[in-house]
Amino acid sequence: MPLIDTHVHILGFPSFDDLSEQIRTPRDVLQFRKRFPDLYNAGRREPAYDNSQHLLEQMDRYGVTHAVVQPTSGNTTNDMVAAAVRAHPDRFVGLGGVGKQQRALGYAADPTASREQAVREAERCLGELGLRGIGEVSVRAITREINPEVIADDFEPLMAVLERHGNAPIQLPTAWTQYAGGLRYGDPAWVDDLANRHPAVPIVLTKMGRSIQHLFDNALVVALRNDNVYFDTVGTTAEHLRTAVRELGSDRIMFGTDWSATWRWVRDPGDVHQMRLATIDEAGLTTAERDDILWRTASRVFGIPVES
Repeated sequence: MPLIDTHVHILGFPSFDDLSEQIRTPRDVLQFRKRFPDLYNAGRREPAYDNSQHLLEQMDRYGVTHAVVQPTSGNTTNDMVAAAVRAHPDRFVGLGGVGKQQRALGYAADPTASREQAVREAERCLGELGLRGIGEVSVRAITREINPEVIADDFEPLMAVLERHGNAPIQLPTAWTQYAGGLRYGDPAWVDDLANRHPAVPIVLTKMGRSIQHLFDNALVVALRNDNVYFDTVGTTAEHLRTAVRELGSDRIMFGTDWSATWRWVRDPGDVHQMRLATIDEAGLTTAERDDILWRTASRVFGIPVES
């Protein structure tokens, strides 16, 4: 049976080769930057390397047949993601990253230059590199506005690239990240304007609010108003997942783990695959609903041919 993980950040740094003492729980990931600033900053300075072999071992352990991979934040490149996809075309589908370095290293006061660079890089990713979409966007690298209409204005050039490339999907993060800045964009209410303007572009609200009730409620309202908005299951609860399936339908939800150079060290109450699969098990879904979430929706959204 296919199992597609739609939310994976590949590439790592030498200083992150063993974080077993620093990271045990999800909260440790959230606090990693502040608790271990020297280690965190070493990871930002060091050249990245391809850690996908560790991912493949984890995928095989849990029967994950395909992973939708994107770069982690920091000194990483989309070329490295494309190389990993070429090395494992039967297992990986790639997404490009924009604004990743700023999220890790600090946002510029004026995002104009990074917004323009993001458009050029998205064009290169979807064209030259052959990637399938754009991964979690560091929204603060695109805009510093708070008015949703103006935010949507700032996203227009990037969305136009997605439309030109067959309405390629884009991921927008909700709730919190381990990185500094941009927290206000974790409330997904602003996405309503963007999704309404670009109804043919699949927009994935990753983490669907990460178990925080008011953020989940806002994500759900945005998705109810816009048929092109999807969720992934990263960090959500069984209760929120059941509600999303009941209100939206399982064909709008995809399995994801958020496996990365930091998240792969979480082991309490389980590793990221255990935690995310347990949430689906606890949600009390039908076989058809599980199939949608575990592979069928992702196969359609990201164009992944699979055999059921």
